[in-house]
Amino acid sequence: MGLFSEFAFIGSGSSSGGTGHASSIRPSIKKFEKKEEAQKKKRKVSPRLTAAQMRDVAYLRRRPNNRWIPPKSPHELLQEGHYHDPWRVLVICMLLNCTSGGQVRPILNDFFTLCPDAKTTTKVAQTEIAQLTHSLGFKNTRAEKIKLLSQSYLKEGWTHVTFLPGVGKYAADAYAIFCTGRWDRVVPEDHMLTRYWEFLRKGEWIME
Repeated sequence: MGLFSEFAFIGSGSSSGGTGHASSIRPSIKKFEKKEEAQKKKRKVSPRLTAAQMRDVAYLRRRPNNRWIPPKSPHELLQEGHYHDPWRVLVICMLLNCTSGGQVRPILNDFFTLCPDAKTTTKVAQTEIAQLTHSLGFKNTRAEKIKLLSQSYLKEGWTHVTFLPGVGKYAADAYAIFCTGRWDRVVPEDHMLTRYWEFLRKGEWIME
Protein backbone atom coordinates (compact mmCIF):
# COMPACT_ATOMS: atom_id res chain seq x y z
CA MET A 1 0.00 0.00 0.00
CA GLY A 2 2.82 2.39 0.84
CA LEU A 3 4.33 2.16 -2.63
CA PHE A 4 1.16 2.91 -4.56
CA SER A 5 -0.29 5.43 -2.13
CA GLU A 6 2.66 7.68 -2.92
CA PHE A 7 1.87 7.59 -6.62
CA ALA A 8 -1.82 8.17 -5.93
CA PHE A 9 -0.77 11.43 -4.31
CA ILE A 10 1.47 12.35 -7.25
CA GLY A 11 -1.35 11.84 -9.75
CA SER A 12 -4.11 13.51 -7.75
CA GLY A 13 -3.47 16.90 -9.27
CA SER A 14 -4.51 15.76 -12.75
CA SER A 15 -8.16 15.97 -13.80
CA SER A 16 -7.73 13.63 -16.78
CA GLY A 17 -8.89 10.03 -16.36
CA GLY A 18 -8.90 6.72 -18.21
CA THR A 19 -5.94 4.78 -19.55
CA GLY A 20 -3.85 7.87 -20.20
CA HIS A 21 -3.48 8.52 -16.48
CA ALA A 22 -2.61 4.89 -15.71
CA SER A 23 -0.01 4.67 -18.46
CA SER A 24 1.65 7.88 -17.30
CA ILE A 25 2.11 6.39 -13.81
CA ARG A 26 3.59 3.04 -14.85
CA PRO A 27 7.03 4.41 -15.90
CA SER A 28 7.22 6.31 -12.62
CA ILE A 29 6.50 3.13 -10.65
CA LYS A 30 9.24 1.25 -12.47
CA LYS A 31 11.65 4.11 -11.88
CA PHE A 32 10.73 4.19 -8.19
CA GLU A 33 11.20 0.42 -7.85
CA LYS A 34 14.65 0.61 -9.45
CA LYS A 35 15.58 3.41 -7.07
CA GLU A 36 14.37 1.36 -4.11
CA GLU A 37 16.41 -1.64 -5.26
CA ALA A 38 19.53 0.52 -5.55
CA GLN A 39 18.97 1.89 -2.04
CA LYS A 40 18.57 -1.63 -0.65
CA LYS A 41 21.93 -2.61 -2.12
CA LYS A 42 23.54 0.44 -0.52
CA ARG A 43 21.99 -0.50 2.83
CA LYS A 44 23.42 -4.02 2.63
CA VAL A 45 24.68 -5.03 6.07
CA SER A 46 28.41 -5.60 6.35
CA PRO A 47 29.28 -9.28 6.77
CA ARG A 48 29.88 -10.35 10.37
CA LEU A 49 31.75 -13.28 11.82
CA THR A 50 29.92 -15.76 14.02
CA ALA A 51 31.21 -16.48 17.52
CA ALA A 52 32.74 -19.73 16.28
CA GLN A 53 34.38 -18.06 13.28
CA MET A 54 35.93 -15.41 15.51
CA ARG A 55 37.89 -18.17 17.25
CA ASP A 56 39.15 -19.78 14.06
CA VAL A 57 42.88 -20.55 13.91
CA ALA A 58 43.18 -18.14 10.99
CA TYR A 59 42.70 -15.26 13.43
CA LEU A 60 45.02 -16.48 16.17
CA ARG A 61 47.70 -14.15 17.44
CA ARG A 62 50.71 -14.50 15.19
CA ARG A 63 53.53 -16.48 16.74
CA PRO A 64 57.12 -15.17 16.75
CA ASN A 65 58.26 -18.12 14.61
CA ASN A 66 55.75 -17.42 11.84
CA ARG A 67 57.74 -17.11 8.60
CA TRP A 68 54.91 -16.33 6.21
CA ILE A 69 55.79 -13.70 3.61
CA PRO A 70 52.84 -12.79 1.37
CA PRO A 71 53.91 -12.51 -2.28
CA LYS A 72 53.66 -9.26 -4.18
CA SER A 73 50.69 -9.17 -6.50
CA PRO A 74 49.82 -7.09 -9.57
CA HIS A 75 46.97 -5.60 -7.53
CA GLU A 76 49.37 -3.69 -5.22
CA LEU A 77 47.18 -3.67 -2.13
CA LEU A 78 48.37 -1.28 0.56
CA GLN A 79 48.67 -4.10 3.08
CA GLU A 80 51.24 -5.95 0.94
CA GLY A 81 54.13 -3.75 2.03
CA HIS A 82 53.31 -3.83 5.75
CA TYR A 83 52.76 -7.52 6.49
CA HIS A 84 55.77 -7.52 8.86
CA ASP A 85 53.71 -5.60 11.45
CA PRO A 86 50.17 -6.95 11.96
CA TRP A 87 49.22 -3.73 13.72
CA ARG A 88 49.94 -1.81 10.53
CA VAL A 89 47.79 -4.17 8.47
CA LEU A 90 44.89 -3.62 10.88
CA VAL A 91 45.34 0.15 10.86
CA ILE A 92 45.43 0.24 7.06
CA CYS A 93 42.08 -1.55 7.07
CA MET A 94 40.71 1.08 9.46
CA LEU A 95 41.96 3.85 7.18
CA LEU A 96 40.33 2.13 4.19
CA ASN A 97 36.97 1.84 5.94
CA CYS A 98 34.36 3.93 4.07
CA THR A 99 37.00 5.25 1.67
CA SER A 100 39.29 4.00 -1.11
CA GLY A 101 42.90 3.04 -1.67
CA GLY A 102 43.30 6.08 -3.91
CA GLN A 103 42.46 8.34 -0.98
CA VAL A 104 44.53 6.48 1.62
CA ARG A 105 47.69 5.93 -0.43
CA PRO A 106 48.79 9.62 -0.52
CA ILE A 107 48.70 9.97 3.28
CA LEU A 108 50.00 6.54 4.29
CA ASN A 109 53.71 7.42 4.48
CA ASP A 110 52.96 10.52 6.56
CA PHE A 111 50.71 8.48 8.82
CA PHE A 112 53.34 5.85 9.55
CA THR A 113 55.92 8.58 10.08
CA LEU A 114 53.71 10.00 12.82
CA CYS A 115 52.55 6.57 14.04
CA PRO A 116 55.20 3.97 13.10
CA ASP A 117 53.97 1.36 15.58
CA ALA A 118 51.33 0.67 18.21
CA LYS A 119 53.41 1.87 21.17
CA THR A 120 54.23 5.21 19.58
CA THR A 121 50.60 5.69 18.55
CA THR A 122 49.40 5.45 22.15
CA LYS A 123 51.50 8.54 22.90
CA VAL A 124 50.37 10.56 19.87
CA ALA A 125 47.53 13.00 20.51
CA GLN A 126 44.23 11.89 19.04
CA THR A 127 43.81 15.35 17.52
CA GLU A 128 47.05 14.91 15.54
CA ILE A 129 45.81 11.64 14.05
CA ALA A 130 42.46 13.23 13.25
CA GLN A 131 44.13 16.16 11.53
CA LEU A 132 46.32 13.89 9.40
CA THR A 133 43.39 11.70 8.33
CA HIS A 134 40.78 14.45 7.88
CA SER A 135 40.68 13.96 4.09
CA LEU A 136 39.32 10.43 4.60
CA GLY A 137 36.24 11.57 6.51
CA PHE A 138 35.07 10.57 9.99
CA LYS A 139 38.40 11.88 11.27
CA ASN A 140 37.53 11.90 14.99
CA THR A 141 35.92 8.45 14.98
CA ARG A 142 38.76 7.02 12.93
CA ALA A 143 41.41 8.52 15.21
CA GLU A 144 39.65 7.27 18.33
CA LYS A 145 39.42 3.72 16.96
CA ILE A 146 43.09 3.69 15.98
CA LYS A 147 44.06 4.78 19.50
CA LEU A 148 41.85 2.13 21.12
CA LEU A 149 43.20 -0.57 18.81
CA SER A 150 46.79 0.40 19.59
CA GLN A 151 46.23 0.26 23.34
CA SER A 152 44.58 -3.17 23.18
CA TYR A 153 47.09 -4.54 20.68
CA LEU A 154 49.96 -3.97 23.12
CA LYS A 155 48.33 -6.07 25.83
CA GLU A 156 49.51 -9.66 26.25
CA GLY A 157 46.10 -11.16 26.97
CA TRP A 158 44.47 -11.28 23.54
CA THR A 159 44.48 -14.56 21.63
CA HIS A 160 42.49 -13.79 18.47
CA VAL A 161 42.68 -10.60 16.45
CA THR A 162 38.89 -10.68 16.11
CA PHE A 163 38.51 -9.64 19.75
CA LEU A 164 40.47 -6.42 19.36
CA PRO A 165 38.34 -3.23 19.21
CA GLY A 166 37.46 -2.07 15.72
CA VAL A 167 38.45 -5.32 14.01
CA GLY A 168 35.65 -6.71 11.85
CA LYS A 169 35.64 -9.37 9.15
CA TYR A 170 37.51 -7.23 6.61
CA ALA A 171 40.44 -6.46 8.91
CA ALA A 172 40.46 -9.98 10.36
CA ASP A 173 40.58 -11.54 6.89
CA ALA A 174 43.38 -9.19 5.88
CA TYR A 175 45.26 -10.24 9.02
CA ALA A 176 44.84 -13.93 8.13
CA ILE A 177 45.94 -13.33 4.54
CA PHE A 178 48.92 -11.03 5.11
CA CYS A 179 50.09 -11.85 8.64
CA THR A 180 49.40 -15.46 9.60
CA GLY A 181 49.34 -17.03 6.13
CA ARG A 182 46.02 -18.72 6.85
CA TRP A 183 44.44 -17.28 3.71
CA ASP A 184 43.07 -20.72 2.79
CA ARG A 185 40.78 -20.66 5.86
CA VAL A 186 39.00 -17.41 5.00
CA VAL A 187 36.73 -16.20 2.21
CA PRO A 188 36.97 -12.39 2.05
CA GLU A 189 34.02 -10.19 1.09
CA ASP A 190 35.97 -7.03 0.25
CA HIS A 191 36.48 -6.75 -3.51
CA MET A 192 40.18 -5.81 -3.39
CA LEU A 193 40.97 -8.38 -0.73
CA THR A 194 39.15 -10.94 -2.85
CA ARG A 195 41.39 -10.13 -5.82
CA TYR A 196 44.49 -10.82 -3.75
CA TRP A 197 42.93 -13.97 -2.29
CA GLU A 198 42.18 -15.23 -5.82
CA PHE A 199 45.79 -14.44 -6.76
CA LEU A 200 46.97 -16.69 -3.92
CA ARG A 201 44.41 -19.38 -4.66
CA LYS A 202 45.47 -19.71 -8.31
CA GLY A 203 49.03 -20.33 -7.13
CA GLU A 204 50.74 -18.50 -9.99
CA TRP A 205 53.08 -16.81 -7.51
CA ILE A 206 54.53 -20.22 -6.53
CA MET A 207 55.98 -20.62 -10.02
CA GLU A 208 57.86 -17.33 -9.90
